[in-house]
Amino acid sequence: MTKFAKSIEIEASPEKVFAFLLDAEKMNEVTKGYSESEYTSKGAVGVGTTLHSVSKAGGQQAEVDMKVTEFVKDKKISMHTIGASKVKADNSYTLEPIAKGTKLTMSMGYELPYSVLGKIVDKLRVSKDVEKTMEKQLGIMKKALET
Repeated sequence: MTKFAKSIEIEASPEKVFAFLLDAEKMNEVTKGYSESEYTSKGAVGVGTTLHSVSKAGGQQAEVDMKVTEFVKDKKISMHTIGASKVKADNSYTLEPIAKGTKLTMSMGYELPYSVLGKIVDKLRVSKDVEKTMEKQLGIMKKALET
């Protein structure tokens, strides 16, 4: 499994950052062009909440269904793929209060299908795109939350 973790300091409270993370419309603006998600379950977001996501990386498009596996209000949300998705993924956001606001860490692990071919495509293209996209997403979130 390929894994990345990226952090950024945001001049906003953990409560404000966490609320932003849970807002699918705001997050879709942040990820516009490379990922779009929507909640597929009803009610407040928490452990067990499901969502459908369509992402692009390395010239490939992947559709995945995910389930929230960990939810600690204003501190952490984690999810993993469920169902028959070809791509397996684990994502999390961890928030830490700091003097000027919040340190937000985005962690992602994924595994592409197709054994050896998937590993080659990942090394040549997908992992580079994913890492750049994570940095870009965190920068956009910072800008949106600090204005």
